[in-house]
Amino acid sequence: MKNIAQARGVTAAQILLAWVISHRGVMAIPKASSIEHVRQNAAVLDIVLNGEELALLDNAYPAPARKTPLDMV
Repeated sequence: MKNIAQARGVTAAQILLAWVISHRGVMAIPKASSIEHVRQNAAVLDIVLNGEELALLDNAYPAPARKTPLDMV
């Protein structure tokens, strides 16, 4: 992930967010503690990961084998 981010000149968090939103039916709720962080999150919409990058991330972070209910805060 860090290699992908470095090659693209973005942060690892941006790569992960781009990967998450590339999946249908998945919603991301990113945190932002500054205006710059909001801008970085918005810039993710311009990141299109290629098939090799998606495969690397899918293998590094596989989907859970079974459904697990989420605790509500």
